[in-house]
Amino acid sequence: MSLLRPVEWVIAQLLTLIHAQFVALGMPDGPGLAWCLAVMCLVVVIRVCLIPLFVWQMRGMRAMQAIGPEMQRIQRKYASRTDPRSREAMQREMMALQREHGANPLGSCVPAMIQAPILCSLYYVLQSLPAIASGAAEPLGGMGRALAGDVESSSILGVALSDSFGTAGDPASRIVIGAVVALMCVTLFSMQWILIHRNTPKDAMDSPQFRTQKMTAFVFPAIYVVSGATLPFGVLLYWMTNNLWNLAQTLVQLRLFPTPGSVAGERKSARDHARENARRVAAGLPSIEEERAAAARAVAQARRDREARRPARTAAPHDAAARHDTTPDRDSGLRRDAQPNRGTATRRITRRRVTAKPRRR
Repeated sequence: MSLLRPVEWVIAQLLTLIHAQFVALGMPDGPGLAWCLAVMCLVVVIRVCLIPLFVWQMRGMRAMQAIGPEMQRIQRKYASRTDPRSREAMQREMMALQREHGANPLGSCVPAMIQAPILCSLYYVLQSLPAIASGAAEPLGGMGRALAGDVESSSILGVALSDSFGTAGDPASRIVIGAVVALMCVTLFSMQWILIHRNTPKDAMDSPQFRTQKMTAFVFPAIYVVSGATLPFGVLLYWMTNNLWNLAQTLVQLRLFPTPGSVAGERKSARDHARENARRVAAGLPSIEEERAAAARAVAQARRDREARRPARTAAPHDAAARHDTTPDRDSGLRRDAQPNRGTATRRITRRRVTAKPRRR
């Protein structure tokens, strides 16, 4: 794994630096709890560095969930067309919709793709500790022969960091490892269940993608059960701490940045509404409901004022209609008389033939 060698070097260096900080705080040097806490604190350091990527991931997920109904409409539009041209047109429309709303279907995968090499590198670092401690392998970063022996001998709750469920001979150690794996599964299932049922728009809950997401909520915890039996306990500690961080991050996301149209989004709107009313009451201003009611009354009063001015406008032409207008007709020599009809604005038009007077001789 020469490609991961630089990442392994960085992880070994970070473990050494974090352990040095715990020793500076008064914890005993050598094998002990400090190395276990260093492995768990490594998660915090990595996740703090990944916060910008998390923000990008969150925006991408919100955008993808928001355009879910439009994506389904496009898919239904081309559902009965299987020719390559129609499929290409469907892909163009979907990509144009994603560009318009700034959605990226791969945005949610980037943090996982970045974290996967780190997890694998930590696994290889913990696996190489016995070889480094015995001198069969070269030192890795700040992890020399003496430090490697200390990390390998460090334990928490009676379980060494290099032990796994299969290599642990003590039944109590296996119980501790099983409890850690169970906690990993519970935290992952809780996080996925919250995201699916609280952060998904209600319009998208009838889609096939929603049913697929519900299935993944049970598949990934099952993978944890299988992999947890082979991974070193140090990796399990890293993974458990990472899941706890993800669960807390998910709760913060639902609280502050929920998806519009979801259950969490409606709850946030209700909280914002109540907070705004409380602010207005404290400032002596009318509430949102009172402001809307006043605006509705103003609109209704303006409409009544317009209706009240309409009769005055229609009665204005009465004076002009009272005048008798006689104009000659160019074509037939007729004369058109416009006379008022009992004081109204309408005209009664009559025509009579103009007779010529006889000439005198």
